[in-house]
Amino acid sequence: MSQLTAFSALVALAERSQQLALELPAKENAQTHWQGLGFSLLGQQFVAPMSEVAELLRVPAATRLPGVKPFVLGIANVRGKLMALLDLAAFFESENVTSLARSQRRVLAVEGDEQYIGFIIDESLGMRHFPRDAYRDEVSVEDMFKPFVSGGYEMGGAVWPVLSLASLAADSKFENLSQST
Repeated sequence: MSQLTAFSALVALAERSQQLALELPAKENAQTHWQGLGFSLLGQQFVAPMSEVAELLRVPAATRLPGVKPFVLGIANVRGKLMALLDLAAFFESENVTSLARSQRRVLAVEGDEQYIGFIIDESLGMRHFPRDAYRDEVSVEDMFKPFVSGGYEMGGAVWPVLSLASLAADSKFENLSQST
């Protein structure tokens, strides 16, 4: 087979594949999705924006600290970095203390310029993908969660409030974790 006929065969194959190729969907028809990490806290399901979650991990061993607020579980060494472990159920001063075993609970880690905080949640519900048009500005949550919830997504008859970990980390209760304030 000569090089010319081999080249001609390749050109013919390329032309045929272009003729048979399906077109991509029009950009205006493509639906975009928002993604977050689903979790439960005090019997309610939430979703945290993926952009705010540095990692999800099991509750690590922690060193208790004297004179800190009740929701501070302690300090943990996570791969050589010190993480403040904060129990969200205790932070929200809930009377419904979780009955889940420590092994079932998880930590949502938030990493900022000068802080590495681990928010302990009841359980992880995995990655959630919502069509952007399923977003609702107003969602019904208990009053204690309202300052940290910015809308939510409705899917399959369930509403997933978006709980901002960045808003939690910026709350004034976290400025000084000592009991004296």
